Amino acid sequence: MSKTIRQMIDVKIKKLREVDSLSPQEIAKESIELSSLWASVNKEIVDRRMNYNEVLSQMLLIHETPPKAKIQAEATPEFRDWLTVEAYSKSVQEMIRTTKKATTLAEQELREAKY
Repeated sequence: MSKTIRQMIDVKIKKLREVDSLSPQEIAKESIELSSLWASVNKEIVDRRMNYNEVLSQMLLIHETPPKAKIQAEATPEFRDWLTVEAYSKSVQEMIRTTKKATTLAEQELREAKY
């Protein structure tokens, strides 16, 4: 059974919670892998946004005014899916930033320990 992108990211996040037990190289590797997965998450954003836009378009035909159509469209599973994947993307982006900072800090500590 293949894992979903979200499951793969969750594995990385769980591993990074134990950051003290990881070397700078391992942290950097996780960051690179998260970056790769982030590209897939961003593709999901596009797909989910297009699904929502289709629903919004249908709602506009039904409700005739943009405000009413938008209110109805925002109550659909497609809108929730879009919001969810956007939030996930932001979380992954922050994890990447954090791992880069952790790698830099760990490398700096190693350099200082040598001298």
